[in-house]
Amino acid sequence: MELVGNILIAPPAVKNSFWQKTVILITEHSPQGTLGLVLNKPSNMTFVDFGAQLNTILNIPGNVYVGGPINNHSMSMIHTNEWRCKNTMQINSSLSVSSADDILPRLSVGDCPKHWRLFLGMCGWAPGQLMNEFRGVPPFNRNHSWCISKSSIDLSFDYDGMEQWGKYLDKSGLEFAQTILS
Repeated sequence: MELVGNILIAPPAVKNSFWQKTVILITEHSPQGTLGLVLNKPSNMTFVDFGAQLNTILNIPGNVYVGGPINNHSMSMIHTNEWRCKNTMQINSSLSVSSADDILPRLSVGDCPKHWRLFLGMCGWAPGQLMNEFRGVPPFNRNHSWCISKSSIDLSFDYDGMEQWGKYLDKSGLEFAQTILS
């Protein structure tokens, strides 16, 4: 199963945890494990405040996103493929992920991708863990397994929170039905 560049959607059965109603873009998947970024959890930190903490002027509207519960001092950005920095990895035909010290200075002077989100933190799974979650291998429960969908520029950048979760959950269901019917 190709996971990189696809979206994991927490099913409605997942409740009372960080993962409730999350939408995650998978950025890496290898024998060493899996990494991703939560797309639909904006933090309370504005770009202006974030820039001030780093002595960088970021007069950009919006907020930094919570990329996940691990490594929450790690900054990364997902964006459309027309933009690159010194550490950019293309993850599918539409999206790339970047993490480098030249991102903030470039954003501060208006050198921005067409679509982008900036994150602190990430999601991570140990080797084999995510596949075991899909299969419901104990201690994981198949009833709480992830839904999966192809990523979409519109759904990834035009929505947040529960609205984004609902739209990706619907898309996942349609893709699953099309697979069965074809």
